[in-house]
Amino acid sequence: MKKIMIDPTIRKEQVDAIQMQLPKDWEIIDQIEKADFIVTGNMDISEDNLRSCGGSLKGIIQILPGSAKIAQVGIPVYSVYDTGLTGVAEHAIMLMLVLSRRLLWLIEKVKNQEWVEGKSTPVLTDQKNYTYNWVGLPESGQLHGKTVGIVGFGFIGQDLARRLKAFHAKIIYYDIVRASSDIETLYEAKYAPLDELLQCSDFVTLHLRYIEGEGGNKKMFGKQFFEKMKPTAYFINTSRGQLVDEAALAEAIQNHRIVGAGLDVFEYEPFKPDCPLLPLISDHVILTPHVAGTYVEEARKTIAMEIVEIIREKSDQ
Repeated sequence: MKKIMIDPTIRKEQVDAIQMQLPKDWEIIDQIEKADFIVTGNMDISEDNLRSCGGSLKGIIQILPGSAKIAQVGIPVYSVYDTGLTGVAEHAIMLMLVLSRRLLWLIEKVKNQEWVEGKSTPVLTDQKNYTYNWVGLPESGQLHGKTVGIVGFGFIGQDLARRLKAFHAKIIYYDIVRASSDIETLYEAKYAPLDELLQCSDFVTLHLRYIEGEGGNKKMFGKQFFEKMKPTAYFINTSRGQLVDEAALAEAIQNHRIVGAGLDVFEYEPFKPDCPLLPLISDHVILTPHVAGTYVEEARKTIAMEIVEIIREKSDQ
């Protein structure tokens, strides 16, 4: 029987999901000394811990963004991501794409069959014959070559940057603590002071923790913040609602200080009837009901599958 030791701080529901995926000849134990594999999130693993395994340990799997400190003694360390958090990065990119590509406008035109003059006759299509843009889309953006300003460069901010690289976007970021040069190189991200980031970005996306009380960041992003953004820029928030002055954001959109916004988090959830953003919902203003993080049960199953896949592959080597 092979044995896997799991960090006791990991939620029971996640442990149960791993248990469901484990091969029959594996069992979960609570002693590092007898482990063939260790799964950790925040549990530190010292050299003494590793020596106590007596050579049986084949690998350590860390769930990111865990804070575990793991001794470097030649034991392989593998990483899996908390997909409940990586879903936030995906949602932010989705909002950018839907907004800039005018997707909701296009859907409405097609639904109502509003074709432009001169392009309303159906054409049988093949490789050379087709009708381009028969709804008359006036403009459409893309992420390629655009500057995305990431405010808050922790795990989700960096995960967003990792995905944006595939779109060949220009990535700049602001955080109170600047990332290491290695991290900046890895994600091809450049640090910028907040004012500079606002002035340069085509998309400004928030990925900060909300801090209450004196010295906190309640409504940190208000009128002066939006006045510094480009009038062609979009504002994205998938972090916490109270970071943003919603009345100031609504005013900035109405006065064309910015072109639009995509939000998944709000000061009150669900909305209060007088939320100033509700009347602005359109293809330029997208509001989603705090669903950016991947559905928790799905995330746990995905994490469990990735952990067990590593165990299956590496235990046979």
